[in-house]
Amino acid sequence: ACGDDDGGTNERCGDRVVAELEQCDDGNTQPGDGCDANCAQETGWVCLHEPSFCQTSCGDGIIAGAEPCDDGNNVDNDGCDVQCRLEDGWSCVGAPSVCTPGCGDGLVRGSEGCDDGNNTDGDGCDAGCQIESGYECTGEPSFCRGVCGDGVILLNEPCDDGNNDDGDGCDALCEIETGYDCTGEPSVCAPDCGDGIVLAPEECDDAGESTTCDLDCTAQS
Repeated sequence: ACGDDDGGTNERCGDRVVAELEQCDDGNTQPGDGCDANCAQETGWVCLHEPSFCQTSCGDGIIAGAEPCDDGNNVDNDGCDVQCRLEDGWSCVGAPSVCTPGCGDGLVRGSEGCDDGNNTDGDGCDAGCQIESGYECTGEPSFCRGVCGDGVILLNEPCDDGNNDDGDGCDALCEIETGYDCTGEPSVCAPDCGDGIVLAPEECDDAGESTTCDLDCTAQS
């Protein structure tokens, strides 16, 4: 702004002086920087001082300037952080921004119960990144395995007898123990007669019929 010949004031946008009818003056007349060509404050910005310093108003739900997102709050871990920056593992669209986790990227975010790096059902973490029934998933990317001891055989379980006891054929990690055969669901485990290992209720095991042990692993009288 500058004085005129009559002692009054002429407003001149872009002169770095905030005159009476100007909301801001940042020393230029370029729009898109918070203070427009008419020295009016642009939507989504706050301009202060003289010359005006303008910055986006993060948390107002308006995407302005270099903001990639603005979800209307100043909270971290919801996809758009307190400085209106996009957080890893999220995608945000619209204004106010609606942010959703990127299911299948191997990062567990928001409402995801798991993320194993794919969008495949039947591997413990389903196509919507929720833990499937009978599985437990840990880590990032998620590693999923069947819940041992629930009597349901899933994925990498060779057996599941409904408990987590060792010594019954299916051990605490749902692995078949040496000398046993396990079948069915829940698993029914029995000694493998004929393998040369004597396990109860076998009376003997000579890896075949002998003069002292029958084929059913009972001792000959």
